[in-house]
Amino acid sequence: MTIQHEKILLTGAGGLVGSGIRPFLARQFTQIVLVDRVQPPDLAENERAFVGDFGDPTLLAEAMEGVTGVVHLACVHGFTISFEETLESNYRGLVHLLDAFIAARGTHFVFASSHHGWGFYPRTDLVRETDPPRPDGWYAVSKIFGEAAVAHLADAHGFSALSLRIGNCGPAVTDERCTHMWTSFRDVARLAVLGLARQEPGHRALFATADCAAPFFDNSGLEELGFVTQDRPEDHLAHLDVASEPVAEGLFGLCVGGGYATTNLKTDLRTWQRSNAAARRHS
Repeated sequence: MTIQHEKILLTGAGGLVGSGIRPFLARQFTQIVLVDRVQPPDLAENERAFVGDFGDPTLLAEAMEGVTGVVHLACVHGFTISFEETLESNYRGLVHLLDAFIAARGTHFVFASSHHGWGFYPRTDLVRETDPPRPDGWYAVSKIFGEAAVAHLADAHGFSALSLRIGNCGPAVTDERCTHMWTSFRDVARLAVLGLARQEPGHRALFATADCAAPFFDNSGLEELGFVTQDRPEDHLAHLDVASEPVAEGLFGLCVGGGYATTNLKTDLRTWQRSNAAARRHS
């Protein structure tokens, strides 16, 4: 693998995943520009922070100077988030960043997508990267838009883009559901690095999960990047009881989207199950 970038930009650097992957990225690249609405803590010697909004073209132009690779994590999210609440960050903010990236003649763009774009799929079906979206809320819908926007501009301008449909990423596996879709900070950082070294132009979208027991998502496409799981869920349980935790009752235990799907399902469970049967017939 050849690292092609002296200087990369990381958005959402002060968030959970951003904070978790920063130490790994700092060991891979000479310079890292961090962009967030809040000051990221504990800057490394090779990190420089820009605090502000993606709607500020002056900030973006300055932050993008000399940058050839971007890892975009920043977004707004939440179980009950409305469409209007996602507009500035997840739609306009992404487009502003892409415009600045193209103006700076960037070559590689890694977009943090989400498994919630497929959140209404049942746990009994292994979700493939080619399966159509079944988003479980307006946050999830914005991630589908993000993949489409990145794909459009990657084709139109000839840069390399990778969307990572992250399952659950955190310091430890907190419940039974996450054992089927967890990824460590180290492995997400590794995937971002591999995306920044990807040779092919155009867009690719992959489910970014570790090799899990009884996985919800088919992550076999990660092998093409040269990815091998370093951290398995069963070795990073938040507490030993997670290993014996039963599957949750109701919709939370039936679909991959968990709390997002449970919060946003407005019809009855039987109708949701009928829609699953119809989706299988047409897949």
